[in-house]
Amino acid sequence: MLYEEGFTQNREISWLRYNERVLEEALDESVPLFERLRFIAIFVANLEEFFKVRVGSLLGEDDAGDDIIDEKSGMTAADQLRRIHDLVPGLLMKKDIAYGLVESRMAEAGVIRLEPWQLNEEDMGRCFDYFRDEIKDSLTVRILDADEPMPAIDEERPYIIATLDAELEDKFGFIDIPRNLPLIKVLPGKSFRYVLTEDVIKMFADTLFVPFVPLDLHVIDIARNAEASGGTGGANTAGEMRDALKRRKHGPADKLISDGRPGKALRAYFSRTLGLDERQMFTTTRIDFSYIDELEKTMPEDLRTELTYDAHIPFDQTKGMRGNIIDEVRKRDLLSSYPQDSMDLFLGLLREASFSPDVREIRITVYRLASNPKIADYLIYAARTGKKVRAVLELRARFDEEKNLAWAEKLSAAGCRVYYGTDKYKVHSKLCQIVMESTTKEGKPEKSYITQISTGNYNEKTARQYTDLSLITYDQEIGKAVSRLFRDICKDRVAGKERSYSPLAVSPVSMRKELMRLIRRETRKGKSGRIFFKINSLTDEDMIEALMEASCAGCQVRMIVRGICCMLPGIEGCTENVCIVNKVGRFLEHSRVYIFGSGIDEVMYISSADLMKRNLDRRVEVACPVNSGKIRDRIRAIMQEVYCDTEKGRVMMPDGTYAVKPVYR
Repeated sequence: MLYEEGFTQNREISWLRYNERVLEEALDESVPLFERLRFIAIFVANLEEFFKVRVGSLLGEDDAGDDIIDEKSGMTAADQLRRIHDLVPGLLMKKDIAYGLVESRMAEAGVIRLEPWQLNEEDMGRCFDYFRDEIKDSLTVRILDADEPMPAIDEERPYIIATLDAELEDKFGFIDIPRNLPLIKVLPGKSFRYVLTEDVIKMFADTLFVPFVPLDLHVIDIARNAEASGGTGGANTAGEMRDALKRRKHGPADKLISDGRPGKALRAYFSRTLGLDERQMFTTTRIDFSYIDELEKTMPEDLRTELTYDAHIPFDQTKGMRGNIIDEVRKRDLLSSYPQDSMDLFLGLLREASFSPDVREIRITVYRLASNPKIADYLIYAARTGKKVRAVLELRARFDEEKNLAWAEKLSAAGCRVYYGTDKYKVHSKLCQIVMESTTKEGKPEKSYITQISTGNYNEKTARQYTDLSLITYDQEIGKAVSRLFRDICKDRVAGKERSYSPLAVSPVSMRKELMRLIRRETRKGKSGRIFFKINSLTDEDMIEALMEASCAGCQVRMIVRGICCMLPGIEGCTENVCIVNKVGRFLEHSRVYIFGSGIDEVMYISSADLMKRNLDRRVEVACPVNSGKIRDRIRAIMQEVYCDTEKGRVMMPDGTYAVKPVYR
């Protein structure tokens, strides 16, 4: 077992430490105040997903009596759950402190959220008018007996529940707040003042339950197990996915969180109806932060400018081009680094391809799209003008399943051929290929390929928020390999025997083998060996062990790991030559880069895959070699900039915590 050697840590604990790093940005005085509020919202959203997915999975193992030991920590599922339940209250308390501090500073700056007890008589009247005229009739209100199950809950929004003053038996009031309600009410005055709609509802809840009097009112949020049986993991047809999504809404509860500690009667009700014990019920000051988007739009322009980041304007690479993009990429490989560069280069390529008479086919793998993507518009236009369009939409992209189903139907209706991935493997690779046809001197048709490989999703919104790399190449060897991969994905035979996608490294076929080969190559070099990775997660036991062996041989191992990292650096006899950097800042670090060796011996890949078992064995992932010297120089410079960031960078210590001031070796 790896944990016996002392250089690994538990995956879930590592993730909680990463989310604490996110929360630290809310306490950073150099971050604009409104952005600090946004980091609190990100922390809360991350924690919600953590309970739905990771805690849900551990609960399933524990309920099944699974005593499997985690190889990286020596903990059973029950041990991990106990540790999580011990750590989360402290994180929520830290969140509450950060929220109180940010709210206080926001008020000083002129953005004042008023609590009900802070309202004067005139403001109270305005809030009552707002409640009576715009809110009350849209609420769904129910009175529940003590033994009555809680109504079905949409996890995407909070609810209000109260103990009712009933003489004969326990009763509870339940308020369903619809999605279409405004989330804030702005009050007139010289300062920008507002109240939250949920607070207004709580203020006047006594008018909703006559003749009962609501006591002990709380906003609550419930997380349901997204990994329970009947989830979306194996569903890869439209019908199966719709059925799985329906079942997910009724899955077992993993967690309940409330604003303030509910009384004994309410907690007993939650325990009875949701099957939760005391350790699964958490208390905080504010649950739902979805109001901040509405708040940002409503604030006066001068306050918005003062309290948010300066506008970031990505560079449009197409502006410096004399000709069209298709002709340009035939001359040289093109790299976009988001969000420094805009997505205009790739979008422009798709637009040109949809019009070009030389283009016969467009192929693309889609994991997550934006809400109104131009990409889909260009694919639809190309299909309607007679071009063959093949779109592989992964229906199992967690929490984007419904959106992908909708886009699959739209693309199919427009004449695109839509595929739903493969039976066994999620298609997580980010590939787009343009197939052109010309005539040789002999009069024979000849195909050529322009291929785009990305480390991130085809999502115009996240391209402005996440750091990712997008490579567009006319390399025909890469093009032919990607063409073979598309063919095999569409025929569901990616993992068949003797599949070859060289020069690509492809999961589940060859990526693990190729990365391991290159790690061992550097290990054999001893002190002259060099390994430099930028990834989101490191959890795979075999990869961790191989990197440890490289360190023991004297190889210099440098890694930028944004999130989960189960390897501990600086452990004597194991990882002395490993340094791990974490960066959390304005943009989400999302690109994956693998560099082996240096100088003429250097091998560099960009990839969609992290070093996790699921990426290497259970998904279709692609690592693409970077052959252009200029592009390799640029990627290396990006890596060094992140690695040496002393403002937002942290170095992982041997105990898994992060040092505020990095010391680089």
